[in-house]
Amino acid sequence: MILIDEYFRHYPARKKVAEFLLRHGIEIRNGSMLLDGVELPITEVARATGVTRKVVYLTVETIENTNALRLLFERLRPELRIEDLAPAMNWEVLELKLADDDGRALPAVLDVLLRDGNRPISVRFGNLPGEAPYFSIVVERPISGEAISKIEGIGGIERMLIKTPEKVKTKLVCTFCEVKYCPRRLSGGVEIAD
Repeated sequence: MILIDEYFRHYPARKKVAEFLLRHGIEIRNGSMLLDGVELPITEVARATGVTRKVVYLTVETIENTNALRLLFERLRPELRIEDLAPAMNWEVLELKLADDDGRALPAVLDVLLRDGNRPISVRFGNLPGEAPYFSIVVERPISGEAISKIEGIGGIERMLIKTPEKVKTKLVCTFCEVKYCPRRLSGGVEIAD
């Protein structure tokens, strides 16, 4: 993130801590690190980031004393990732990495899923600086082989990953997809053994 890069460019260890705090939605307020209102021990954040406690203290101090950073970190909140819960809920997750973001891939994929009779439960899109654009869609039932083929034909998609609730996850559908398990194996796909 540009703001963190700007203020921590000469302090790689502090930058690592700041990125950790941001990624996990850890709020900084009155010199404390809060995760949804619960104060986190400095020692545990130091251990999780592989730095000393002093580095964590200095990072928090920099955030508190820099108006732009303070405004950012005071507003952070943890986020529930439905994608992580989907297999336990018997839902399927379609994750797509985009080659570029011209804004056409997401509506096209959603259209394919809706025409396939599959209602999206959650859609997450990311296009942060320094990361490849991606989106993930949680759907309530398995995506059909026909829908997968249509999605594969949509321009701008670099990689497709399907997470299913099934326990056996060793079958590769095709070279385009990175499917952990697919009960709807497409013709021409390759099966790999352990």
